[in-house]
Amino acid sequence: MAAQNTQLFVEVFPIQTSTLPRIFAYKIDTGGGDASTIGGKLAYRLRRKFKGHWVWTSNRVVTDAQQPPNEIMSVVEELWREQPDVFKDLKDVKYDPDWRPTSYAQAIFVANGLFVDIEHEIRDVLYRKTQDIGNARVERVHEIRGWVVQGQPAVSVSISSRLIHKQDLKSYAGGISSPEELIGLWVGDKTSTLKGEIIEIGGRMREHRTRLLALTQREEMQDIIKNASDDEIIVRVLSGHNEYEYPISALRIILRMENFPRFSIDSRRALKALRIEPTIRSQLVKDVSNIALNRKLVMNAYCSKDSPGTFLNAHNVGFAPRLRFGGDRIVPYDEKILLKSLRDYGLYKPSERFQNGVPINMGIINTLGSTRIGRFLQELQQELKRLNFESNFVGEENVQKVSRVDLEKAIESLQTGKPHILLVFFPDELDEDDEEWGAYHNLKSLTVGRGIASQVVYQSTLDNQYAMANIVFGILGKTGNIPFILAEPLPYADLVVGIDIARERKKRLVGSINATAIARIYFSNGEFLRYVLHDAPLEGETIPENVLQGLFPISEFKGKRVVIHRDGYFRGEEKQALNGWAQKIGANFYLIEVIKTGTPRLYGVQWEKIQQPLKGDAFKLSSTEAFLVSTLPPFKDATPQPLRIRTDAPLTIEQAIHSILSLTLLHYGSVRPPRLPVTIHYSDRIAHLALRGIKPKDLEGNIPFWL
Repeated sequence: MAAQNTQLFVEVFPIQTSTLPRIFAYKIDTGGGDASTIGGKLAYRLRRKFKGHWVWTSNRVVTDAQQPPNEIMSVVEELWREQPDVFKDLKDVKYDPDWRPTSYAQAIFVANGLFVDIEHEIRDVLYRKTQDIGNARVERVHEIRGWVVQGQPAVSVSISSRLIHKQDLKSYAGGISSPEELIGLWVGDKTSTLKGEIIEIGGRMREHRTRLLALTQREEMQDIIKNASDDEIIVRVLSGHNEYEYPISALRIILRMENFPRFSIDSRRALKALRIEPTIRSQLVKDVSNIALNRKLVMNAYCSKDSPGTFLNAHNVGFAPRLRFGGDRIVPYDEKILLKSLRDYGLYKPSERFQNGVPINMGIINTLGSTRIGRFLQELQQELKRLNFESNFVGEENVQKVSRVDLEKAIESLQTGKPHILLVFFPDELDEDDEEWGAYHNLKSLTVGRGIASQVVYQSTLDNQYAMANIVFGILGKTGNIPFILAEPLPYADLVVGIDIARERKKRLVGSINATAIARIYFSNGEFLRYVLHDAPLEGETIPENVLQGLFPISEFKGKRVVIHRDGYFRGEEKQALNGWAQKIGANFYLIEVIKTGTPRLYGVQWEKIQQPLKGDAFKLSSTEAFLVSTLPPFKDATPQPLRIRTDAPLTIEQAIHSILSLTLLHYGSVRPPRLPVTIHYSDRIAHLALRGIKPKDLEGNIPFWL
């Protein structure tokens, strides 16, 4: 429950609608093309051509500078000639006299239109907050987004950090052996806020100068293209779902964690500079919003003192974090005493295969050379014994070179001892979060596909008691035990299911190929029931109806109330397909979208001191949408990134929030609660591994292989 005298505010600001200009709308006839892409690019060109503001929103080009139809069509004719591939489906543009601006259209018009007028002022304010960290500098950048809050238009002002290498892309490219080394780097446009990943080397400037000049109307970019040498490299950059071509002299290098060794960045110093504590972050937001306040674009941010009905906390949604252990003992959730509670009360449901003293058999793969692991293994056995589990080591393989061949030989040798799980000791540099294929991926590809559980132990965790608890939990979960469940089942559901698609963009082709759909099914008390994988390639971003039906079989779901957590947005016709299937089998499906990125932050204020909000604090945009602080970050000087939760009636937003918060308590791979509910936690990792062929041989199972 929120502490008494604590207030909340959010970096969302109601728009001063009384000062907005009158806006007009034009509808486009695309003849079946991608209206959003065409409309967005058309609005951009109209903005360069005419006075006023031009924005694509609500399937209309919206402006405060109405133009005669013939003037609009003259621009369209230019686009037909210059960019036929993009605009070939654009048939006509007509003024819409009957259009009236919705709150959403007003919000987007202010965010993407009127805020452009103060862009330079905002950048000047944030530029003064840049930090130097040796080979790179940390910049603070802003994002303005439009929202509708309780039916009224609003905008959010969010601040983030990015690490920029002091060499620009052209200078860096001059020192590498091949332009192909640039692929995979993240870059930022020097003349705008666009950023994205280099996905292709597109040739040299001499071949593309005329075409590139025709594609851009921005004077700054035209100057760069004109001044580029004939030999300058052209790269293709993926930003969101769109691709853009750039000369490398127009781009800066944005560094991510995996780039730190390559660019000699002190990772500890960089991560500390990138993190923004609530006090500093809120002041940056205030500095930016004051510019908009002075222009009478917005009013003061929403706060619980002035708008109490728009804020929720854990108590409001009925969330009381409690867990059920062995012997039906119920304990308030506290990550610091989870392991102690297991010692005191036992597991809620030990696996049947370890009944009557049957030990957990563990095989050891040691890649650490001379590093001693004996004391760690002894402490691990002692900890398992405290939890009433005997354990045996059924063999140890020392691997000198961490190659796939050596790992495979070690695994095959250890399999003769029939281990329940392999403990694999890796050096710290073999990080599982590295996107490039490496030792971790080799290990998982050799174990997951064979149905062998594995627990990686990194060298730095050998003497870390906190890590020991995580490793014990991981071993228990991966061998089929259920340490604990929710104290009380969700009262509005019989089952809770998380669904996701493992999606990957095609290399150098349009679209994406979605390799795997997964459903993770839990009882309403949080007990894991099983997973289901659909293993055939899926084209596009929508889960087809026949696949959805396979994930929700009649035998299991008939007549049930089912909460469904979707990792991200429901795509295409997924909602209709799910609701149609529920109707056919007499079930009720309650659909919840859990969106991880782009959500404005919440802040707590107590005794005039700004601090982190609490777990369960939320900002309620409507009866079906909210921003939720699901779990606090491990650092006190960090500001949590809320989740954006969307649902549909009859499920209330309070029930949706309750389901998310409840399922964050049940992660058996760590004592620290995850940001996402366990129904969709690790979806990115499962997708990353599945798209590389790392998936279990059994397409259905009751062991959470992803832990």
